[in-house]
Amino acid sequence: MKLERRDLIWIIPSAIAAGFFGWLGWRTVYIQFFKSGVSEPVWKDGPRVHVAEASELRRPWAFKYFEYPVRIGSAERRLRAVAFRLPQPAVGGLELEGAYFLALSRICTHQGCTVNFVDNPELGAIAYNFRTDHPFLGCPCHFGAFEPLQAGRAVYGPPRFPLPRLRLEAEDGAIYATGHETPLRPLEQG
Repeated sequence: MKLERRDLIWIIPSAIAAGFFGWLGWRTVYIQFFKSGVSEPVWKDGPRVHVAEASELRRPWAFKYFEYPVRIGSAERRLRAVAFRLPQPAVGGLELEGAYFLALSRICTHQGCTVNFVDNPELGAIAYNFRTDHPFLGCPCHFGAFEPLQAGRAVYGPPRFPLPRLRLEAEDGAIYATGHETPLRPLEQG
């Protein structure tokens, strides 16, 4: 069979389309199935920082943003973080008188954007293409979703690694952050 010049009119676009759809299929599989799980955290001690009074986080899914100082190499940084009251325990969280609390970094492990608390599941389905029946953390840059009930695990989008957790301790009805999980992705590699 001899190829002629006019045969390239359908061969080249077909090859481009096949390559694109092959890439799209691989990207879909990668985004959905190649996520790292969450295990028991390895803590790095840090300063004791007041996060909230337990009474401020009275109901499940109540949350509060805060900043936590961290040292990365010789640089001191302020890590944006969020603390929640959850309806069930999460690995690396705090239990206080039957209430469950968790604190997570708000720095996306994909490319370092700031994730936000998405408390409206319908908005999450529209804006992040992620459907759930409860709040989650969403990255507005590349539409990644992180599940607080699974201790910050990446469940949708490009992020592969979970959000790092912050260690919580309680004293006299107050909740304090006293360290962070290591490695502190994406600030620390590991």
